[in-house]
Formats: sequence, structure tokens, C-alpha cells
Amino acid sequence: MIKQHLIAAMAVGGLVLAGCESSSSSNGDDDLAKANLRVLHASPNAPAVNVYLDSAMTPAIEALDYGEASAWANIDAKQYEVEVYGILPDMSDTADAVIEAMPTLMDGVNYTVVAVNNLNEISAKIFADDGATTDSERVRVQVAHLTAGAPDVDIHVTASGDSLSPNTVAGTVRFTDTAALGPVLLDAGDDYRIRVTAEGDASAVVFDSGTLSLAAGSDLFIGAIPNASGVGESPIALAVLDGEGSSIIYDAVGGAAVRAAHLVSDVGEVSVYAGADTTEGLDADVTGTAVFPDVDFKDVSNYAEVAAGSYDLAVSADGATAAISAEGVELVRGMSYSVLALGTAAEGNLELVPFVDDRRSVATAVKVRIIHGASDTAEVDIYVTADGDISTAEPTFSNVPYKATTGFVALAAGSYNVKVTPTGTKTVAIDVNLDDLAAGQIYTAIARNPGDTETGPQPQLIDDSPSD
Repeated sequence: MIKQHLIAAMAVGGLVLAGCESSSSSNGDDDLAKANLRVLHASPNAPAVNVYLDSAMTPAIEALDYGEASAWANIDAKQYEVEVYGILPDMSDTADAVIEAMPTLMDGVNYTVVAVNNLNEISAKIFADDGATTDSERVRVQVAHLTAGAPDVDIHVTASGDSLSPNTVAGTVRFTDTAALGPVLLDAGDDYRIRVTAEGDASAVVFDSGTLSLAAGSDLFIGAIPNASGVGESPIALAVLDGEGSSIIYDAVGGAAVRAAHLVSDVGEVSVYAGADTTEGLDADVTGTAVFPDVDFKDVSNYAEVAAGSYDLAVSADGATAAISAEGVELVRGMSYSVLALGTAAEGNLELVPFVDDRRSVATAVKVRIIHGASDTAEVDIYVTADGDISTAEPTFSNVPYKATTGFVALAAGSYNVKVTPTGTKTVAIDVNLDDLAAGQIYTAIARNPGDTETGPQPQLIDDSPSD
């Protein structure tokens, strides 16, 4: 499989076809015709999906999310009725299948089924592979264009330091292609690089994988899927399927995205600094140019894109000495982070706490995350209701400690009331209405310490909804 050097790829766990035989199992009847099947979710604004075969009551593939691929399943070679349903916020399936297909699977053939396009135009692309051209000591690679609306592109697979030219083009791929490019066999090695350029123009690089390692015996299907991370200018990312699951490689140029939120009530305007992770750190002296200058209490900065890697972070009120520092903060390529300055100077518990953000909009749900960022408040219960009546309601989230997050939760479009109480009580400390939330929107709600004129923990809402 592909292992990315220097920048970690975001690994996605392999999912298997429930109720179907895996390719490594045997049912004792070797005379039956068999085919291998897997599914890749590449619809950028679709929710996780359930995949059903032949009108079964339970899904053959369950909760497959964007960028994820199922493992190979070895099933009977025949015609199947395939239905794909989106999973709604209440965990039920959409009323109607979002994809319906009737593929006929042939004996001994491997089929990769890919859900492509945005949800309102979602469809399936099916790639058949007869398994020919193999070598256990080399790397078998196929490439497919899976990004609707993106132009035709050239694929270059080279050593990391090689310049691009018409001679380095491995092939041209188009979204309309019915077959993948390849398979081709490559020597195993630690110094590969995949670059995607506009067709016929080797100077117009739209994606750069950085240095990759290709392991002997790997059989890889690489799909150029929409970049839904919100990071970088490249319109694509690479989904790499290895038969067991998938991983995503993001453009090396884009790096990671990070922003800062100043939630320390008794510290005034500050600047945030970042430097390469060193043994000395930044807590003694602050040097260089501030990544986020002039951040006042309750301010949330815009995202800044930086090279992925390990960073020392520091917050300074005077531009010379760090009031708060955090060392060895890992920023992974293609990921976004909110770094919250929490605590109070009076209590001496100031710290920087990073949270991983999710910037992918989903067409069927609102994404809402709640963070307990009030250092002077103990564990809390959180109620999310439609009418605000919690008198007989059970908490939506119980015993939430300081610095904990609910993660991003999918809600149906509509209006909601959020109440926060000390754990085990109905005494409301925070009461917020979230009115007219629309599918596709993304919000983070933070409980923070009160300012000078405030009493008790206060809500802070961050709207990360797409602008278009």
C-alpha cells in the first residue's frame, strides 16, 4: 500500500461487506462462479451511505462515508440489484435510493463501484478489472478521474526530484472514462511522486502528492476525488484503495489550515506565534512574525495555511514573552484545526488546546459541534431539543468535562434550543436558540468563561458554513 513520507495521509478504516463472504474465506464450494466487489464513496457533499444488494433488509455495506472504500468481498458472479441510500441525521435511510444499478458481475472479475457527483446528481461509475498484469515483487497501479466538472488531466508518476515534461506523462484521464488508466507495474521503492497536470501542459500542476513509498506486492486503485477538506487550492485529492480499505492523500502544496480563538477573559489583545518544533520551544522568547497578530478576547481568526508538520505555538501579550505555549502540536496535511486559548491568568491555568475541524458540508444535514471551554465550570450536561423543554428530557450529552467536545453531530434542518446545565441538574447555565438552521451549514458552539460584564459561562458561536 502507499505510505506517505513526511506528511501523514489520513487513514480510513477498511469496511467489509456484511453478510457476504470475504475473498479470504471459503464456503467449501469452489465450483461456484465468483467475483470481487468493493465500493468507494466519492460524492463530496453526500452523507454516509448504506448499500443494499437484492433488496435485503440489512445493508451489505454499512455507514460508508466520504473518501472511504469497503474491502474486497468475494460474492457470487451474477446480476445484482444495488441500491444506495443516504443516512439521515436520525440514522434512518433516505426515503428513496440515491443510486440504483443492476450490474452483472462476471466470474473472476474485480469490480470497483464509485459513487460520484454531488448528491443532487449522484451516480455510479463501475470499473472492471480482470486481474491481469500482476507481479508480487512490483506494484500494480490503476488510476481513475472521479471529479465531476474537473477538466481532463495528465498523470505523471516519477521520482520525487524529476522535472515534468510530455515524456513523463503516464496517461490522460477523463471523468467520462469508463475504464481506469492501467494497470501498470512499477518497481517498488521509496522515492515516487504523483503529479497531476492540465492535459498537454506539464507546467500546469494541479496536484502534487509529495514523496511516496510504493510497497512490493501492492495492488492499488488511485482515484482523483474532489478535495472536500477546505484546505489548499487543488480541486482534487487522491483516494488510494488497496483492497482492504482506503486512505486519502492531499496536495502537498496545500499543507494544513489553522486558526486561533482567544477565549481568555482576563488577558487583553495578544499575538499568536508558530515555529518549527524544537527542544527549546517558544516559551522563553517569542521571535519572528506573528501568525495571528492583534487577537482580542472573543476573537476568532481566519484560517492560515501552513506546511504540515510539528509546531511550537506561543501566545504573547507584549510581543516578547510567551504567556501561553504549546509544544509539538502536529498539523497533518489536508486537516484543519482550531487552537483555543483557554483558562484564566488569575487561576494560572492558561493553555492552548487544538481541536480538529470538519469543513466538509453535507447536503442532508447541519453539522454542529459543542466544546466545553469554560475553565471555571465543572462537568456539564448538554440538552439539544426542538422546543427547549428539558424538564423530563435526558441529556443529549452527559458529564461533559472541561476541554471536551461533542464532535460534529448531524442534525436535520430546523430550529433548536441548546441548554447547558451542571451535571445531574436542570439548572440552566447557558441557553441558546439556533434558529432556522439549513442543511449544509456547519457550526461550532463554545462555552467560554465570562468577560468583565458577564456572569456565568457564556456561549460563543462560530459559523463555518460554506459561503457559496
